[in-house]
Amino acid sequence: MDIRPGDVFAVYSGSWIARAINCFQWIWSRDGSARYNHAGIILDESGRTFEALATLRTSHLDEYQDKPVIIARPERASGPKREAVLKQIIIRFESKWYPAWRLLLHIFGPLSKVSFAGRPVCSELVAFYLWQVGARHDQWAGTSPDTLVDEWRNWHGYQIVYEGKWVCGDK
Repeated sequence: MDIRPGDVFAVYSGSWIARAINCFQWIWSRDGSARYNHAGIILDESGRTFEALATLRTSHLDEYQDKPVIIARPERASGPKREAVLKQIIIRFESKWYPAWRLLLHIFGPLSKVSFAGRPVCSELVAFYLWQVGARHDQWAGTSPDTLVDEWRNWHGYQIVYEGKWVCGDK
């Protein structure tokens, strides 16, 4: 498995909150499908990640053992710009509390684009990163994991490098 710094991922955790998130993603989905409920950024080849969990922090892909995972590589996320953007994002967001209240706005679709307050949910964090490296437009507030995966699958400039149940050591 060839994962690289700057790759992005989405996962379906299977929890009750995952099912609730996917229910509302499905309602607002343009393609009538919503499989993944969480997203993050891969920081290195070992699978270390930066994610919006209880706080915005580093974690690891191995936390998703046996869960459905998709990993995409944005073509524009390479070299010194990628490294600078990753560093800037970590400095800006690390240790901030997860804005759970913003999930309520995602229930109402377009409302999730307002009231950002400096704390992104997981998919907004990834969308912000993709915008900063030039792989996405600048409307990142209100982005859902489903929207990201649809973009990775259908837009030019992304390569799907892995999709399936994550097995520790697949790196």
